[in-house]
Amino acid sequence: MQALSNAGRLAMVLKTNNILFNSSPQFRSFLTPFKSSSFSSLQCQVHAEASSGVHGGSYFPMSQRPVHWMMSSPYCSAKAGTTSNDVSPGRHIASIATTDASDANAALLSSGELRALDPIFKIYGQRHAFAGRIVTVKVFEDNVLVRQLLETKGEGRVLVVDGGGSTRCALLGGDLAVSAQNMGWAGIVVNGCVRDVDEINACDIGVRALGSHPLKSNKKGAGDKHVPVRIAGTFIHDGEWLYADNDGILISKVELSI
Repeated sequence: MQALSNAGRLAMVLKTNNILFNSSPQFRSFLTPFKSSSFSSLQCQVHAEASSGVHGGSYFPMSQRPVHWMMSSPYCSAKAGTTSNDVSPGRHIASIATTDASDANAALLSSGELRALDPIFKIYGQRHAFAGRIVTVKVFEDNVLVRQLLETKGEGRVLVVDGGGSTRCALLGGDLAVSAQNMGWAGIVVNGCVRDVDEINACDIGVRALGSHPLKSNKKGAGDKHVPVRIAGTFIHDGEWLYADNDGILISKVELSI
């Protein structure tokens, strides 16, 4: 296969998981020279150049597929040359716009079954819109349990980390973000700090955190998994649903539809 000549052709290749999963090893090895940082830098070009893409042998308008969806592939790794050939990313549910979800579910908002988090989080990672079933973990300046969870199959879920709001160290770094991406996690919300921001921003995963901090956390293993946590003004329970985009974050007791 000849090298891709522009962002439009790159988008056409990356826009279907079928091509990536079913293609020959020679095709997959062709993709490895493209670092994820290059994908990120091409996003604006993709919008401008690729007016259509290929999916299952047919064309569809680019407007039907956002860039974050196009970039979602286990072959797009933040570490050059790393792949996840034997790990299924699981079911990534469609990311509903939080504004549409709130407008369409007034009854759930009134009952408290749908809640919006206070707007305290900064946005990291390539996937600005993500959604999934919640897994909770409660720690304080110690990320051992965070690592344990992110090294298991994510199956399209979202890890909510209650770090007690501490801004004295980071609970998530670049290596864990890569692991989360390759293990199929849709996103991570940290009531605390992250570090290795450039590496996290190169990952095809959604990350929210209070900010960044260069210091690493303790490694004692203290904390609790799958427990209720209180973050950004609301209680969040293991097994609930999270919807995030550039407008904010919603927590729901049930999977939402518009």
